[in-house]
Amino acid sequence: MRKLLTALILVAVLSTLIFGAAIAKKITSKDELIGGPAAAGKIGDYLMANDKIAIIIGDKDNYHGYMKSGGNVLDAALAGTHYDLLDEFHTYFGWPKQLIADKIEIVNDGSNGKAAVIKVVGHHSHIKGISVTSWYILDPDANYLKIVTKLTNHSGKDYKNFTLGDAAFFGYARPFLWGRGFSINKADTLLLGAQGDGVAYGFSTTEYDPATGKMRKIHISYIFTDPVIKKVDFNNGSSVTYERLFFVAKDLATIQKEILDMRGISYTLLKGYVVDDKGNTLAGVPVEVYDKDGKVYSVAYTNASGEYEVPLLHNGNYTVKIDEEGMETVKPAYALAVGKVMFAKPLVAKFVDKNEIVWGPYINKAGKDFVEISWRSIVPSSGKVVIEGVGSFTDGKVAKLHHVRITGLKPGTQYTYKVVLGSERTAGVESKEYTFRTFEANPDHFRFVVYGDTRTYNKRHRLVADRIMKYHPAFVIHGGDLVMDGRILSDWNGFFWAIKNLAAEYPYFTAHGNHEYNSIYYYQAFDLPYNHAWYSFDYGDAHFIIQNADVLLMQKSIKLMKAETEWVKRDLEAHKNAKYIFIIYHEPFWTNCIEYGDEGESPTATWWEPIFEKYHVTAVFNSHYHMYERFYVNGIHYITTGGGGAPLYTKVRSKFLPGTQKVVTGLHHFIVVDVYKNKVEFKVIAVAKQLSKKKEDAFQPIKDTIIDEFTIKK
Repeated sequence: MRKLLTALILVAVLSTLIFGAAIAKKITSKDELIGGPAAAGKIGDYLMANDKIAIIIGDKDNYHGYMKSGGNVLDAALAGTHYDLLDEFHTYFGWPKQLIADKIEIVNDGSNGKAAVIKVVGHHSHIKGISVTSWYILDPDANYLKIVTKLTNHSGKDYKNFTLGDAAFFGYARPFLWGRGFSINKADTLLLGAQGDGVAYGFSTTEYDPATGKMRKIHISYIFTDPVIKKVDFNNGSSVTYERLFFVAKDLATIQKEILDMRGISYTLLKGYVVDDKGNTLAGVPVEVYDKDGKVYSVAYTNASGEYEVPLLHNGNYTVKIDEEGMETVKPAYALAVGKVMFAKPLVAKFVDKNEIVWGPYINKAGKDFVEISWRSIVPSSGKVVIEGVGSFTDGKVAKLHHVRITGLKPGTQYTYKVVLGSERTAGVESKEYTFRTFEANPDHFRFVVYGDTRTYNKRHRLVADRIMKYHPAFVIHGGDLVMDGRILSDWNGFFWAIKNLAAEYPYFTAHGNHEYNSIYYYQAFDLPYNHAWYSFDYGDAHFIIQNADVLLMQKSIKLMKAETEWVKRDLEAHKNAKYIFIIYHEPFWTNCIEYGDEGESPTATWWEPIFEKYHVTAVFNSHYHMYERFYVNGIHYITTGGGGAPLYTKVRSKFLPGTQKVVTGLHHFIVVDVYKNKVEFKVIAVAKQLSKKKEDAFQPIKDTIIDEFTIKK
C-alpha cells in the first residue's frame, strides 16, 4: 500500500511538471529526493521543481558544514537526472554570520500555474534584533531559482558597510569565475559558477547599481566562493532587500548565454563539433574555451551529435580545446567573435600517446610483513608492482586507480620497487625505482613525522614534504585538510604532486579534515570504507589511532559520532597495555588562534577528553589552525601542527588559555617524533617563513630550525 501511495504521488508530481508548472512541496518519501554524489536532502525537507531543474531546501534541522541552521539550498540537479553535485549555499553576511531559520512555509505550491514560492523566516546569527526573511521563487519555465532576502534592523544600532551576500559551496563541481576561469580570487564578475561532470551551477544577480544604472556584478573578496551582492549602510529601524539567481544547467556556456540575454549584452554564438582522430563524433565530452590571455572563458558539453555552443563576447580571440582526462586535442578550433553566429572548424581529439601516473605511486598502508602501494593514471590500464628480488604483484583491474596489497614481506627490510602500467588503450609507462622499508618487529627506536593543513598552496607543501624526507621516518601522518576541496579532482592532483617524492618511499597515513568534505575521492585515494574514516595500527610498543572529528563538526551526525566513539573505546581497551598511545584527528579541543574570532572549546572535547584521560593517552596531534601550539592538560600533551602549506594564521589571544606551553605563528613546519623504550622526544622543525597568506609564492625557505622540543619519559 505504501509503495502504491508513493507511486501515485510521483505520478502526480510528474504530470504537473509535464504541463510546464513549478511545484513546491514537503518531501514525504525517499523517492522524492534528488540523489547523487553530494545529495544531502532528507524526508521533511522541501522540493522545488519544474520540467528543467529540481532543488531541495533543507528543513530547519537539516544542515551541515558551515551552515548553522536549515532553510538553505542543499541539492540541485537537472530535472529527471537524480544527479546532485552541489554541497550547499546559504545566506551569508560575512564570516560566519548568516540567516538562522525559525520558520519555513510554502507560500505557493504552484498548483495555480504560477511561480512556486517557499518562505524562510529567521534572524541574524550574530546580531540580536535583525530579522531576516528569504523567499525562494521558481518560475514554471526557468532554469534558475530566484532568491530574495529582506533584513530589518531593530537592534538599536547603525551598521556601516553591512555585507549582503551568500556562501556558496559547489561540492563536486569545480568553481569558476567568468573572467578568471578556475582561478578563484578577488574579482568582480557577472557569474560565479561551477562545472561538474554533466551539470553546472551558476550564481548571479539582477540587482541594479544606482551609480551606473546597470545590473550589478557580484564581488568575490578572497579565495572562497562567497559572493557579495552589495554593501549598505544599515541603520536602526530600516530594511534592506537584495536579489540573486541560482542557475542549474548542463554546462557553464548555457548559463552564460542566459545571463548575457538578461543583461542585454550582445554576443556571437559559436557553434562547433568534436570528433576523434578517426572522424567519429564524440558525445558528452567537455570542451574549454580560452580567451586571448589563455584563461578559461567557458565550458560546454557536446550533445549526442558531438555539437556544442558557446556565447562569445564580440571581437574577442578564442581557442577551443577538449577537456577530457586522458585525451588530448590534436586540432584546436579558433574563433574571432564577429556577427551573431559563427561556425568553428571540427575540434579533433584522441587518447594521449602515452599514459601518465598523476597520483603516486604512494605507499598507502604498511606493516611488519606487508605494504599497499597505490597509484592513479590518466588513462585506464592494467598495472603491476615489481619488487626487486621478490616478484610482480597486481590487483587484476583495468582502471585509473589501483591499490596493490603485497604480503609475505620480512620485517624491517628495505625493498626496491617500480610500477609498470599496461598498454590497453595507449602506450604504457613505468615509474622510476623507489625504496620502502617494512615496519620493524621490535624496535628499540623508531621515528615518525606528523604535519597537517597542506590545502591551497601546493608549492609550499612540496617544500615541506621534501624537507621531511631528510629525517627518514618510518612513516608519516597527515593531520587533515590535505586539499582545499576534497570533491575537486584537480585539487587531489596537486596534492599528490606535492607528496610525490615523500609518499613513494615512506608509508603515508592520513586523518580526515573538514576540507576533505567527506568526499568519495578521499576514501578512494586511501582505500578506506566510505564514511568510516577512523582506524588504528601499531609500531613497536606504540599504538596509533586515527579519528575523524568531522562526523560531528561538519556532517553533524550524532549517530556516526556515537559509533566512532564506541569504536575508540573498544580499540583503547584492546590496546590498554601499549607503552605509548598516540591519537591523531583534525580539529583540536582548544586553540589560542583568533584569526576568525574566538571559536571556543570544540564539542568533541565532551565526547573524547574523558576517554583519553582514562586510558592515559601519551599525546594527541591535531591541525586545523594554521600555526603551531601545544597544550599540557591533565597529563596529556595536545599538539596542533597546521603548517604544512596552507595560508598561515597570525592572530592569537593576548592572554593564552590555561595549559598553553608554546605558540608559534607564521612558519611552515612539521613534527619529528623519536620513540625509544623509555622516552619519546618531540622536535618541531620550521622550514619556511610566510611573507603573505594571500599568494602561493609569498614564502621564504629557511634553514631547518627547531621551534619547540620536549620529552615524555616512561
